[in-house]
Amino acid sequence: MFPTTPVIPPAHRSTSVKLRLVSTQDGWDSLKGGWDELLKDSQADALFLSWDWLDAWLGVYGQGGQWTILVAEDETGRLLGIAAMMIDQGTKIPGKWIRNLLLIGQKADTASEYLDWILRRGFEEAVATAFCQYLLEDLSERWDLLQFEAMREDSCSVPWIQKAFVARGIQPRTQRITQAPYVSLPATWEDFLARRSSTYRQRWKKLHREHNIVIRRVGQDFTVAEGMATLRGLNSARWGDQRQSFLSPNYVRFHDEIATRFHQKDQLLLIFLEVDGQIIAGRYDFAYGGKGWCFQGGWLPEHEKLRPGRTMMAHLLHTCIQRGLCEYDFLGGEASYKGEWSNGERGIMNLYARNPASLRGNLFEKAKALKTYLSPKKKAVHAAADSPQGNDTAPSSPSPLD
Repeated sequence: MFPTTPVIPPAHRSTSVKLRLVSTQDGWDSLKGGWDELLKDSQADALFLSWDWLDAWLGVYGQGGQWTILVAEDETGRLLGIAAMMIDQGTKIPGKWIRNLLLIGQKADTASEYLDWILRRGFEEAVATAFCQYLLEDLSERWDLLQFEAMREDSCSVPWIQKAFVARGIQPRTQRITQAPYVSLPATWEDFLARRSSTYRQRWKKLHREHNIVIRRVGQDFTVAEGMATLRGLNSARWGDQRQSFLSPNYVRFHDEIATRFHQKDQLLLIFLEVDGQIIAGRYDFAYGGKGWCFQGGWLPEHEKLRPGRTMMAHLLHTCIQRGLCEYDFLGGEASYKGEWSNGERGIMNLYARNPASLRGNLFEKAKALKTYLSPKKKAVHAAADSPQGNDTAPSSPSPLD
């Protein structure tokens, strides 16, 4: 079901949408001045769509793809929308022959979530429709498959994208990939503790009574570089060989840059738990748009009896409440600790569609559909071959007389 047409003030109804394509560094840099104002006036406002996040991302991960950034403006040059995309090809057969239209922020060893087109409130339909028309007509020869990942299920752009593609005989496909738990934060820490069980409150008081607990913060006790180095050490200690973060030079470079940028704007939550003079846990998160954003952490396993992960998270939430943040978003992924703290969740999905003008895209989708169709049959054949009833050469069941 498509959304109803948004109510647009009369002064906006006659506004024409002018599009331009940005594909160079200079063109990208020209968007900096109005980017965050547009983002704040959209339903897509998210940490991972902020100028600093995507600008740093392009600086580290943006090479190799063709930047395809659509910009919508009115007659005065006021930004109405930005679709930050890139065209990229795979490295293996047959993927290397397929030109994928992606959202900037995808396809990297660092997570970006809630990706989307940025559409100014009141202009969503007009701008999204114009973007789709440009992709399906002016740029139709440049891409084969649309693959937008890690979008919110309540994205305001997706219904209009679906409508535009359906009008051309293509049914886009959505796939929920995970859920993002979050916790709504009260006005005071006392109110937060009141939500917890009496057992939790007793443990909290006992820990702080028996140990000297100090919260160390970047900007007060560490430089950003010192804090990130400490965080990497804690993360490595916590996960060992299972560690998936801070493994590549690009990952380290990107997050060192991000930490510096967000610290300069007082949006970095890089804090550490010190117990009896030793730092045993840390969190690397963000404060953006009135809420906290979960990202990464670590702790020393030898102090597991002190519940360092849970204690660190509690102090982080305490910090969020002190800053007046209304929510802490755990983002996507299933982890038991998220369920212990959260009181709500959002769905995260991927959006797929083929270019109706692309022969390669059409053939790729048909080949994939055929593979999906044959897979159950292939499994059934193998299952039959492995069973005594379906394989003449299989040993028969033992006779009761044997």
